Amino acid sequence: MIELNTERLRLIPLNAENLRLLIDNPKKMELRLSLLESDRFLSPELKHAMEVRLSKLLGDEENYIWYTNWLIVSKDKNCSVGGIMLKGIPNENGEVVIGYYTLPEYQGSGYMTETINSMKNWLLNQPDVIYVIADTDIDNIPSHRVLEKSGAEMYKESNELYFWRFVRNEFSE
Repeated sequence: MIELNTERLRLIPLNAENLRLLIDNPKKMELRLSLLESDRFLSPELKHAMEVRLSKLLGDEENYIWYTNWLIVSKDKNCSVGGIMLKGIPNENGEVVIGYYTLPEYQGSGYMTETINSMKNWLLNQPDVIYVIADTDIDNIPSHRVLEKSGAEMYKESNELYFWRFVRNEFSE
């Protein structure tokens, strides 16, 4: 099983069974992954996002790492501190879209900056990936800061969202 590691974190892509458990029974998922149990449950919005990830994953289980939530685990605490989702295999333009969340009690600890740096470095070393894309709500200042610290550039905006990207070195302008 693939797993990414940073100084403080493990990034674990959830297979279909573990993603289903994250949605329906997080304690059981924590036990299966030998993590400390928590009393956390997903917010309705996050639960919906995970359901979408699961439906996409089930359509292409061979490539599950491209459709799932990667659990962010603190090595020191041996517990989940958040997640980062890949929203599909690279498209014809070499773009991969990510989404992410930090559990409230772990926000402001630098975990997401560390996670995004690790994930974007791994993604930009995959043969078909040229761009890693993230979108954020216009008023989500902490998320903007994380992306800026990680080296993303804002390249587009709509009425509600900013669109950020990381570019593989040989394709940067």
